[in-house]
Amino acid sequence: MRPLRSVLEAVWHADARGRLAERTAAQLREQLPEDHVVLARYAPRDRGDRIALVIIGRDRLFVVEPRDEDGDLQCYQDHWYRRTGPNAAHPLSDPPSLRARRNAERVRGDLGTGGFLNVRIEPLVVLTRARPDDVRSSCVPVIAGLDALVRYMLRSASGDASPERTHALASALARNITVAAS
Repeated sequence: MRPLRSVLEAVWHADARGRLAERTAAQLREQLPEDHVVLARYAPRDRGDRIALVIIGRDRLFVVEPRDEDGDLQCYQDHWYRRTGPNAAHPLSDPPSLRARRNAERVRGDLGTGGFLNVRIEPLVVLTRARPDDVRSSCVPVIAGLDALVRYMLRSASGDASPERTHALASALARNITVAAS
């Protein structure tokens, strides 16, 4: 059994991540065109932790892990650190790149059960305040700032928006799938 302190810390971190997801989603909804759907705190079917942001874009889905630390962040082979001095760094307990990649696979599973097997899904990390000091070895793209994230999503889009496709993907993620057992 986990000590009460670690349970309380987990609840606080989950709530802080949820508030960050809601705040980030609201800002993205204002900046992205209407043909994008922004889902905050998406509850995947595996009943695991909620996924901070899922954005249905023109030609793909983005699974975004926002981080709200101050200062300079570094990533060495998906081990993340906040630089605290010229030769000092403090490790982050939950690597955002690995979380984004893992969450993208969870969303892929949900879409597969909804009948969408060949949807492009791109995991991303967005730093809302921190500066990426050296993040080249992250397994997913790392973007500094919401304006840069919007530019990245719109620039990488290939093809015209299809409101029907966007609606179908959003419906597939919203639907609870039940399996009949005989």
